[in-house]
Amino acid sequence: MSVMTAEGPGVRLIELTLGQSRVLRAHRRGDELIVEAMLRRDGRPFLVPFVLCYAPAPSGGWALRNAYAGASAVTTLDDGHLILSDRPSEQKATRGHSGRALWRHRPEEGLRLVLSTPRDVVSYYAVASVIVAAVWMHAEARTTREDAELREELARSGLSATMVHGDLWPESSYQMRAETLRLVRIDPDHSDPEILPLPLPSHTRLTGELAMTPDGGRCAAGVVRFLPGGHRRHGLLLFAPTDPRGASSFWHEDDLTAPVASPDGAWFACTAERVAVPGRGPRQGVVLVAADSSRSVRVARLHPDWLQPAAWAAPDVLLCTGEQNGLRRLWRVHLEGGRPEPVELGGSVDEVTVTAGEALVVRSRVDLPSEVVALRADRPASVPEPLIAPASAVAPAGRVERLTHHAPDGSKWHSRLCLPAHDPGHALPVLIWCHGGPLLSWTNWSWRWNPWPFVTEGYAVLMLDPPLSLGYGQDAVERGWGRWTSGVAAVAAGQVRDALNHPALDGNRVAAMGGSFGGYLALALGTLLPEIHLIAAHCGWADFAAVARACDLHWHWLREYGPIETSPTYRRESLDLTRIDPGVTVLLSHGCGDTHVPVGETRAMYRSLESRGVDVRLMLLPDERHSIEKPANVAAWYRWVLEACRTALAPRPARKEQFLR
Repeated sequence: MSVMTAEGPGVRLIELTLGQSRVLRAHRRGDELIVEAMLRRDGRPFLVPFVLCYAPAPSGGWALRNAYAGASAVTTLDDGHLILSDRPSEQKATRGHSGRALWRHRPEEGLRLVLSTPRDVVSYYAVASVIVAAVWMHAEARTTREDAELREELARSGLSATMVHGDLWPESSYQMRAETLRLVRIDPDHSDPEILPLPLPSHTRLTGELAMTPDGGRCAAGVVRFLPGGHRRHGLLLFAPTDPRGASSFWHEDDLTAPVASPDGAWFACTAERVAVPGRGPRQGVVLVAADSSRSVRVARLHPDWLQPAAWAAPDVLLCTGEQNGLRRLWRVHLEGGRPEPVELGGSVDEVTVTAGEALVVRSRVDLPSEVVALRADRPASVPEPLIAPASAVAPAGRVERLTHHAPDGSKWHSRLCLPAHDPGHALPVLIWCHGGPLLSWTNWSWRWNPWPFVTEGYAVLMLDPPLSLGYGQDAVERGWGRWTSGVAAVAAGQVRDALNHPALDGNRVAAMGGSFGGYLALALGTLLPEIHLIAAHCGWADFAAVARACDLHWHWLREYGPIETSPTYRRESLDLTRIDPGVTVLLSHGCGDTHVPVGETRAMYRSLESRGVDVRLMLLPDERHSIEKPANVAAWYRWVLEACRTALAPRPARKEQFLR
């Protein structure tokens, strides 16, 4: 049966799910609710970002007032709001500009163009009358007009050859010769942006991360420094927008990213990640950097749940997210000390914004589609108030059980088991789902890796949180760091064997699947567990060194496994695909534009497995990257996997004879 025509209740649920509004974040402006979301639209191959403006409806609930397609990145102002949008305009066309531009919306006048460039406005930050934006520009351009002229000159010449100096990936990922990310300052009441002459150190680039103090006096920009041998560090560039030449770089012992300015303008709260090395994993926490770059302070020191600053509830109270035992929780962190306080949400945090003491939280769970709730940011015991749940139509009817595996060494490892709402009266075939990351866990609703279409088709879905999963303490990270096969996969196999004793599961009909690291882990489980009859690996790998050499995450591999040419761990942890039983069906899929895991690795695995007579099938996605983004491609992938499940996991009379390892 064609993967494009296979039907059933699971496929119908997939199509329904793909049509839902996917809430990303929410903002408050007066009594108005402004929601950023992704929607599927006819005639558009990819999901379209939307800014949806709601007003209270007379009969209760919300009434849609305005909807802007191709829009995102809202900043609310006293007299309106700012958005990034790719909407066309006569002004942009006259200037020869394309891509995302910055627009200002006022209720009485609609949208007005604030900033456009020949390529893209990547990000911006706005307070009061000060706007700073990150844009792609020619490295030598002194004005936006000169940038356009240099681009036209390059286009006429036909020259695209680029010489790479230093680290491979900055030049490899840009679209135009001599292009780089630069900052501009905009006065909303004047048309010409000012390119900020920032004194960036050698081999240092902007990342596009921006934050600014409420008075507009100080700005923090994320920077990355490329070091010899493929290593890199992340820090901040701190400056006054009116005096960019006085900028100073701030480097900490940890990597600093994602700055969030405090309400009083004293601090930038940053996500601080310990620089990992082979044998010692990363650890994430919170570091405050003084706005004048004079000092830094670590808060909530050694908190086990990998805190990440999200917003400020008050000048002395920071709201952070952090995983804990299967939930991505919201925490109140007091700067003067004391234990961080968890905020009860009834789910996991996707995003949080704060306006005038009110926090708008996008929450979800594995069994709860993303929705918006409101709570008082300044009250620890505030009860969440549901505001809007645009995807409630796909709220699953199934149930979730929490399973615990007690390993022989005394450690405990957790997973979720997704089951139909009612007992079907017979044991169910099992799909083992492995999350990506690997520094993640199954905490939130997933639009891409959604178990419920499979549950609807009569499968149980076992979602593993093995070593390297977040929310289970630093020991869980260290257990798997640099030991993905000998540590993570070995524990995951124990979790599966334990779970298959569950009375609802048929241990003779088992599949393993996942994407990215999850794709690798699904393949690894296929080499360890004879119970597995089907493997589905999207953007997975077997040869660690081959991936590490060619990918844009080379620096991360160096931190975890060391130098590629001399460290024995790459070979030790790589998979031996000959240990996959020739009777197993293997589905491999990969986006051809993937830079995290180059597609050549999947092609190599396909050839290796095919040469041994394995029933291996390959889906290549020419216009996708690391994730599958096109709804039509997502639906095709689900149909393909569901059809393979129907065949490979059909009822069988006895457990498969163990393949000699």
